[in-house]
Amino acid sequence: MSRSSTTTTTGGAAKRGRFGGCLIGLLVVLVVAGLLTGLGIWLLHKLGGISLFNQADCVAVSSNQSYTYDLEQMQNASTIAAVGVKLGVPTFGIEVAEATALQESKLYNLTGGDRDSLGLFQQRPSEGWGTAAQIMDTTYSSTAFYEALMKVSNWQNLPLTQAAQDVQHSAYPDAYAGHADEAGVLAAVFTGTAGDGLTCTLDGPTFSPQATDSSGLTTQGEAVVADAEKQWGTASVEDASAGLRSFALALPGSLSGSAQTQRGWGYANWAVSKAEALGITQVGYDGKTWSASNSPGTWQKAATAATAPTDRVVLTMTQGS
Repeated sequence: MSRSSTTTTTGGAAKRGRFGGCLIGLLVVLVVAGLLTGLGIWLLHKLGGISLFNQADCVAVSSNQSYTYDLEQMQNASTIAAVGVKLGVPTFGIEVAEATALQESKLYNLTGGDRDSLGLFQQRPSEGWGTAAQIMDTTYSSTAFYEALMKVSNWQNLPLTQAAQDVQHSAYPDAYAGHADEAGVLAAVFTGTAGDGLTCTLDGPTFSPQATDSSGLTTQGEAVVADAEKQWGTASVEDASAGLRSFALALPGSLSGSAQTQRGWGYANWAVSKAEALGITQVGYDGKTWSASNSPGTWQKAATAATAPTDRVVLTMTQGS
């Protein structure tokens, strides 16, 4: 009896010992998991501005409508609008162009298509739109589209899809109508009537170390000015600072009031759309700044009036690495 009693007591103690060990092990696992979770949350908070933790994209907003795009699409959409403004095309014409590119290429500069079709508007060298190299230049192809549109009789009074079809001669003549609302948002954003209607989160581009020229422009700053002159038709540079890596695009003196404000926002949104490709790290206008380091890349109230004036658009460039 005593042996049986002793054996039972010893077995119970062993079981309790094993249970206690498991409980302690479980508590250790839970504590470690909690610490790792806390570390993960802290890292996400601290590193949230790094592209690894944010989707690189752009959101265009106007009149309570919003559309999301990738960075390449916005670079092309802004070019289409800027060229339209340069040529003096009314806003409706810019909407027609944006809708056409949405339908034909989804705003990508395609290297192929049906037969010999190319580019944003799927223009064909064999149909007299230009050489393949010319059509792949988005400024050229946009110009060619507008020139063809303005030759269409009474185009400004036509439905959007008919105006586009009279230029494109598509097998799907009614397809452009489905992009009318979206094209209206893009035109509003890039002509500036939508104000700060474009936000972009970048993909963390890298550039070589930036030298400055005698005027204070960095290498990438020179590229921005060249693109602005090509697409908008003019680019008057002010306040270039090699130390700050910044300069300003002055607004046309021929504009005033709301027209000048809209052109300013047109320039500002254009610059945001080109930030990834051209190394723009901050854009400032009319009391607000967009920065590549914002998480996500939204417009915020400017720290000082000098960084976001009302008579010019201030751009800050990458220093390279």
